[in-house]
Amino acid sequence: CGFTLEVTHLDGRKLLIKTSPGEIVKPMAQGFDPLSKDEGKTDWEVIEDADCPGIDTVAQAETTDVETLKKACETQLKRKGIDVGVFVVDGQRAHFKQCSREEALAAKKPRKGSTMYIVSDPSAQKDFRMMKAVKGEGMPTYKNPFVHGNLFLILTIEFPEQLAPEAQRAIRSLLPPPLQRPTWKEDGEGVEVHQVMDMDPVLSQQANKVNMSSGGEAYDEEEDEGGQRGPGGGGVQCHQQ
Repeated sequence: CGFTLEVTHLDGRKLLIKTSPGEIVKPMAQGFDPLSKDEGKTDWEVIEDADCPGIDTVAQAETTDVETLKKACETQLKRKGIDVGVFVVDGQRAHFKQCSREEALAAKKPRKGSTMYIVSDPSAQKDFRMMKAVKGEGMPTYKNPFVHGNLFLILTIEFPEQLAPEAQRAIRSLLPPPLQRPTWKEDGEGVEVHQVMDMDPVLSQQANKVNMSSGGEAYDEEEDEGGQRGPGGGGVQCHQQ
């Protein structure tokens, strides 16, 4: 369902924000947090045994630590005006190259032992990041207060704990058919009917530790004369040095 929202702007204007008729408001994708510090960081696609020798190297690093190299792309090199589109690690050092994703892919050549780290397709996660927004009604631009950004809305959608069966039937009549239709009958032979409930998976795992521990002890006791445990023989032995 849609919504109507009252927002008082920084300049005192009263904004009445609402959705279009018939528009469905969906929750944000699971795992996406627009306020997270990790959002906005560059994502990298890994291509093993490949290089792009046709693109000039603009900088080198005497390290092969990938996380350090990624950080250098977003800090030191960016401050110098270098936008790295790909960097190549050859086992001894890293080579940074300034180019677009398309240019890096076009120049890609097989090279054993080298790994390309190429800027990911920025539109690949576009649908994942979509949010409701009001165009041109965000914060004013620094040193240019007449130009505004966009006003993004972080919505909290509260679902009812339960609905009466009549209300469920009414809502179901307005929705598309379910993706999976059951073919078993509740009174069918061999069919067991169960009800779902709310459970905490962490507490469930902790409560089951006792069962897993006792099962392990019972399994340990089943040793044959050769000292081998379980199917397939003995396990790896570790020695402290």
